[in-house]
Order: sequence, then C-alpha cells, then structure tokens
Amino acid sequence: SNGMGGFNRVIDNTRTAAPAQLAYGKILDNGFTFTTTGALENIVVLYENQMISASQNGNSYTVELPEKDFTNRNSQTQLVRIYASDANGRTNDLLVPVQDGNVVQDPSQLARSDFHNQVLYFMMVDRFLDGDPSNTKPVPDPEILPKANYMGGDLAGVLAKIKDGYFEELGINTIWLSPITQNPEGAYGLWPEPRTKFSGYHGYWPISNTEIDYRFGDEQLFKEIIEEAHNRDMNVILDYVANHVHEEHPLYKEHPEWATNLYLEDGSLNTERWDDQRLTTWFDTFMPTLDFSKPEVVEKMTDSALYWVTNYELDGFRHDATKHVPEVYWRTLTKKVRSNTDRPIYQIGETYGSYDLIRSYVSTGMLDAQFDFNQYDAAVSAFAKADGDFSNLAETLYKGLEYYGHHHLMGNISGNQDRARFISYASGDVSFEEDAKKAGWTREIGMSDTTAFDRLGMLQAFNMTVPGVPVIYYGDEYGSIGANDPDNRKMMKFKDLSQRELNLKELVQELVELRRNSMSLLYGTTQILSDTNGMFVLERTYFGEKTTVYFNENAILLNVFTKSSNADLMDIKVLNALETDKKIQVKPRNFAIIQTKLKESTQE
Repeated sequence: SNGMGGFNRVIDNTRTAAPAQLAYGKILDNGFTFTTTGALENIVVLYENQMISASQNGNSYTVELPEKDFTNRNSQTQLVRIYASDANGRTNDLLVPVQDGNVVQDPSQLARSDFHNQVLYFMMVDRFLDGDPSNTKPVPDPEILPKANYMGGDLAGVLAKIKDGYFEELGINTIWLSPITQNPEGAYGLWPEPRTKFSGYHGYWPISNTEIDYRFGDEQLFKEIIEEAHNRDMNVILDYVANHVHEEHPLYKEHPEWATNLYLEDGSLNTERWDDQRLTTWFDTFMPTLDFSKPEVVEKMTDSALYWVTNYELDGFRHDATKHVPEVYWRTLTKKVRSNTDRPIYQIGETYGSYDLIRSYVSTGMLDAQFDFNQYDAAVSAFAKADGDFSNLAETLYKGLEYYGHHHLMGNISGNQDRARFISYASGDVSFEEDAKKAGWTREIGMSDTTAFDRLGMLQAFNMTVPGVPVIYYGDEYGSIGANDPDNRKMMKFKDLSQRELNLKELVQELVELRRNSMSLLYGTTQILSDTNGMFVLERTYFGEKTTVYFNENAILLNVFTKSSNADLMDIKVLNALETDKKIQVKPRNFAIIQTKLKESTQE
C-alpha cells in the first residue's frame, strides 16, 4: 500500500514501443470505419454493452450497426465503445453515439440526458441570489461572524435566474445545487482567529435527509425549479450527503450505535483522519460518521437518497465525501436508482486521493464519474503560474485518460468551495506558499494583476476542450476573487461587473457554445502535439471534424495552415488572438482554437 488508497506496483519494462492508436475513419450508411496505427492483438466492440463484430481490412476496421436496439435506457442515443490492445498494452478507446441506426454527426441531435454533452454550473444556494427575503434568517448568535452565517440565497433566487435566462445565455445545460436538506438552527465549530463559530449555511450538516431547509424554500418550489429547468432543456443535479449527519439528526439520537467511534482504541480523537481512518473518521466532533458496515445503515441511507430521484424528477447527484463511504453503499444505491427510475441518472463523486482510489468508485455498478482534482491541480500550476511549463499538465491529462478512459465523464472544475479562487492565485493576491484558508479569514483579497483574467480564460478554455464534463463554480464565469473558505463563497454578482469581468463572461459564453457545438470536443480522440517551449497544443478529432487548441505562454508566431492537401476550412474559432494570412499570432498568456473539416477522401 502507498498509504493513500493505492498500491506500489512491480513494473514489467519489456515494452518496446507505445501501443497503437485508434482513430475515427468514415461514416457509412449502416455503420462506420475506424483505423489503427499498428497491428492489434485484441479488439472489443460494444453496442450498449453487447458485443458486436468488426471486419478487418489491413489497418482499417468496419463496424456494421445491428438493426436490433440493445439499449435498456430511456435515451434516444445509443453508444458504441471500442477497446483494443497490442503487444505493448491497451490502445486509446473510441466512443460513437448512434441514433436510429445512424452515427450522430450534429451536436444538436444530442439530448440533455447524453451526459457527454453536459456543462455543469455549481452554485452554493445560500450565496447565489436572495429571491425571497422573508426566509432570510441568519443564526442569531453573536459568536458567528457574518462570513460564516446565512446570507439569504435561496431556491426562489435560483428559480428567478432560470426564468430570466441567465443559464441559457451562458450555455449551461446542467445545474448543480449545493445540499438543500434541513440543517441545524444553532452555531457549531470554532475558528480561532478571528474567533468565530459557524452556521450550516452550506448545507453539509443535515438534521434531515429528506426535508428541505425552510431557509431555502419548500418542496413545491424545488419541483418548480426542476420543471422550469427541464422546459429549458437543462438538467438539475443535487448535492447529497451520505457519509455523516449532524448530532441533532433524529437518526443519530435514536441510534447512536449507527455511528463510528469518535475515539480510537489508543484514545486519540478520530476526527479529520482522512487517510489512516478513511472509512470511520468524523469531520468534526458534532458530525457523526455513519457506520456502513451495518446493513441497516446502508438500507436506511440509500432509501433516503432514492427518495430524491423518485419524489422529484432529478437528473443526478453530486455525492459528498465519496471516499469516506464504503463501496457497498454505492453499489446498493446505484442498483436501487436503476431499479426504481426509468431515466438516466448522472452520479458524480468527490474524492481527493490517488488515481487508484478515485477510479475504484467509477464503474457500471457504482458512480459515473468523480471530479478530477489531480488534473485541476496540474491546470492551476500550468495556467496560474507564469513559468510556461506544460509538461506536468500533459502528463496528468494522459494519465487521467489511461485511468478513467479516453471518453470519461469526470468533472473538470474551474474551482470549488474548498479551494482558493483560481484567479486570486493567478493574480498573486493569494500565494501558493501560504495557508489560503487563513488568508480567507485574516485579510482582504484584492486584484493586483488583471492578466489573471486571461489566465482564468485559459483554464476555462482547457476545461471546455479536453475530455470530461466541464464544471463552472459560480462566479468563475466573471472572475470572482477570494482566498479559501469562507472567502471563496462570496455572494454572486449579477450587476456592476467591470469591463474585465464582462469580457471574461463573454469569453466563457463563447467557449461553452463551442464545446456544445463540436462533436470533436464531445467525443473526439485526444492527442497532445506539444507541451514544450511555453506551448501546449491539443488536438481533438471525430470522423471529419478536427479541433486544434493552442495555449501560449510566450509571444510565439504560429504557422497554422488551415488550407492544405488534406483539410478544408470549415469554421475558424479564434478566441483572444490576431489572425493574419494563414497565421495565428497568439498573445502572451492566451490561446487560439481552430476547427477544420477534413476532406472525406483523407479522413482515414
């Protein structure tokens, strides 16, 4: 064991070359072709998880789609997956969406239930918009500083922004809400300097697993949010807490034996023991962790989660503290969800740790995805710092593809509620060497270097052009500043944005539009063409469409031949760049995105 949920390995280093690479070929009337750069030893083609055949002609393979529809999902899109290996290991995999027996070529054919098409927007409900001042009720305790108390955001505010088209204008098609279950009335915990207790404004201290917190709204309002979102072709997923409850929760009061031990056998406190007591540790002394080794606890908590997708037309869950909950819970929940609903339910988890640990929860019997925090850390280092080193980002991107699949549904975040804001690292107002949480309490974070907006734009462009599901943390569309919790949880701004903020928001809108309207960005193969000399060049290809993304840390002139013997110009998307006679000059700390249509005769 490496002590972090993974294992050290014995490596057989007899590989003499990299595995072959698969590529999309041509779309046929009754199927498609794909190619390989070398001889394959094994190949598996699955149509909705049922094996079908592929005929070979040299390094080209033809797949004929069967007339029978194998799908058991209530979805108009079926998926063909191709896996292969050669003497040097596994190749990349291919993913082909199919509708009515034909390969999907236009993103407009995709539905919101086609999860590769998702762009998530995560909001902390209390900090988004106060739509109903009558339920704004901060905890009346003088020991709580305003930063750690309720500020009034509610479900009425979320509904108002859905109705006024805010999310549609941004291009968002999946809204992720922080937990909305009832939290306690009082103050808990303690931060030493400045001294303060906390309220449960964030929603992660449940005293009920099914009742909506009255400070956010009620059942009817939540149903209206879901209905309005669906009418606008948007999903709604809910943050759900299974690992722990608050000490005031009736479950804990009635069954204290259903919790793990607060003290270990050696007498030490079992709090924040994230690794050595991963499945038993408490988050704080007032938050009992549930003991899922007991079958009755698994049944009770999975039934509570199931309630949300049977009583409401929810489209999925974001699961809190995934690695602290044993696999038996996730397998039981997923089985219940699939047995009791007739619609696709997207489940994404939160796990900090090794690739092995993160991947262990992602399978057909458990979760669809987790957030790729390792890739986020590499992206922060690559784009927030001015060192121009993209090698670690390239290595991390490839490693994620190897672990989670080349067409995974992992979440690629712009930030979250547990990290300092990316833009404040990029501006230098929060140092990588300091305690960002302490900074969030002890000083005011400003904006010292506005080129940080360009760097946040680069991060957003990266998330929108790599495999996975892009996730925008509220405020990152315009560049909300701040250190760590609670400074990264400011109230959302909808008015009085600066020109820099407006420009970034417009850029994010363009990027989301490009993402959702490019088959190559949704389902394409991924190849890194360069990660040296301050350049990161990424290429995504899907049958006849190719998108090339250039990230630049230096003033380098790129020779980009958009018209050559094997490519015709289809559409050029150049963002924050200058175009001059078949060349794209990319400004320092900026990027260009170029999309081309391949000639049919040279697609393979």
